Amino acid sequence: MKKITSFKMEYLLYVFLLVSPFLDAFSFLFREWFPDVSLSPSTFLRPIIPLVLSVYLFFKDPKTRKHFLLLGGIVLLYGIFHLTLFDYYRTQSAYGTVFHEAQYILNYSYMLFLIYIVYYYVRQGRLKSIVKYVGFCLLGYLVLLYFSILTGTSSSTYIDGIGYKGYFASGNALGSIFLLGLLLILPECKREKKWWILTILAGFYLMFLLGTRTGMIGFPLVLGVYFSYDVICYLYKKIHHKKLAFFLFTLVVAFGLLAGFYIERSYVSAREEHLEEQEHAVIDSTTNTVSHITGDALDYVHKIQNHELDLSFMNKAQQNALLKMYDICNRLEIRNSNRRFQQLVYHTMLIKEQHNPLLILFGNGYLSNYNEMVLEMEYVGFLFNFGIIGFVLYMGWFLKVEVQAIQYFFKNFAKITRSYYCYLAASLLAVVFSLLAGYTFFQVSSMLIVIIAHSLLKQEMEKLS
Repeated sequence: MKKITSFKMEYLLYVFLLVSPFLDAFSFLFREWFPDVSLSPSTFLRPIIPLVLSVYLFFKDPKTRKHFLLLGGIVLLYGIFHLTLFDYYRTQSAYGTVFHEAQYILNYSYMLFLIYIVYYYVRQGRLKSIVKYVGFCLLGYLVLLYFSILTGTSSSTYIDGIGYKGYFASGNALGSIFLLGLLLILPECKREKKWWILTILAGFYLMFLLGTRTGMIGFPLVLGVYFSYDVICYLYKKIHHKKLAFFLFTLVVAFGLLAGFYIERSYVSAREEHLEEQEHAVIDSTTNTVSHITGDALDYVHKIQNHELDLSFMNKAQQNALLKMYDICNRLEIRNSNRRFQQLVYHTMLIKEQHNPLLILFGNGYLSNYNEMVLEMEYVGFLFNFGIIGFVLYMGWFLKVEVQAIQYFFKNFAKITRSYYCYLAASLLAVVFSLLAGYTFFQVSSMLIVIIAHSLLKQEMEKLS
C-alpha cells in the first residue's frame, strides 16, 4: 500500500472502503448477539464519513451547497408524499410499519448523496487509487470469510445449511460485492500481479463455498468478460469489419451463456431433492394437486374465495391481484418455490387493480404487502415500490450513465480500453444482479461498489472523448 504522506479529505473514502467489511460483520454479529435491539451501532457509525464529507463540501463549495439543498429538498418532499401514501393505504397484512419503510427511504436517499460525493472526487481525478482500495476492501471480506470458515463460526448462506457466508447477512450481497469489485480490479492485474492471487481466492470462495448461483455463474462470467476484451479486439483488428466482429463476439457470449446454463442446472440439481420436498408439501385442496403458489399465498387465496378475509387485512385491490396471480401461475404451471415470478405477477396485477395515479407516481411502498410478496427483484422494485418519481430519483443517474456508456461503446469502439470495457460490464451486471439476486443497491457496501463502478465508467468515457 502506497504511503500517504499528506492527508486529504477525499482519502476518507479510502478509509470508508477499508472499514466497510468490518462494519458489515459487526452489524450482523450485533444482531445475532442482541436480537431484541432493532438498530445496531453500525447504523450510526457507517454514515459518519459520508456525513463529514458532505458537511465539508457544503461549506467549501458554493455550487455543491446549492446542489445539496436542491437534492435534499426533493428527497424530503418525495419521502413525505411516499410515506403519507404508504401509511394511508397500509393494511394489516403489511410486512412493515411507516418507521420501517422510512428506513428504506433514508437508505436510498443516503445513496444519492454518496453518489454525489464519490463522483465529485472521481471527476476531479482526486481518487486515483480508488480501484486499489476496492481491492483492499475485497481482501477484508476474504480474511473475515476464510477465518469464519476455518474456525467453524460461519453462518450458512441458506437456512437448509448450504453455503458459507461468514459474519455477513446476505450471501447474494456478498456475491455482488465480489463480482463487481473483481471487474474493477482485473484491469489492474497486468500492473499489479498480486490482484491475481486475490482473484483466485475470491473465485474459489464464489464457486465452491458461497453456494449461490450468483457466485457459481458470476465468477466464470467475470473472467469471460475480462478475457473477451482481447478476443473482440483481435477480431476487430483482424477482420476490420465491426459488424462481423460483433457477430463473432456474440457467438462467444452465447457459448458463455450456454455454459452458465449447464452450471445453473448442476446447481439446481444439487438442491432439487430439498426443493421438491418443500414443493410437494404444498397441496392445493381446490385441484388436489401440488400448488403453483406458496403455502401462505394459497391460504390467502382460499380465504378470499370463501369471503373470509377482512378488507382491513388485505384491501380489494390486493385480493384481486392475488387471485389473478393464482390463476396465471396455475395456467403456466409455475413452481411454488419460484417466488420471484409470483411477486412480479402480483405487483403487476396490483398496479392494474389500484387505478390510482398517486401510487403509480410515488409507489406502493416496499413493505406494504405481506412478507412473501415483498418484491425481491430490486431494480423492478424501484419502479413498483417507489413509483415513477422514485425510480427516476433513485435510479436516474445510474440509468443515464449506462445508456450513455452503451451508446459510446458502439459509436467509438476503436477507442474502448479494457478498463472501460470492465467498468461497463460491472455497471450492467449490477442491474442483472439486482433483478436476479437483490440486495445490490440496498446493501450499503454493495451500493458503494456500484457507485464507484458507474463513477469510474463515466470518468473513463469523458477521458476517451
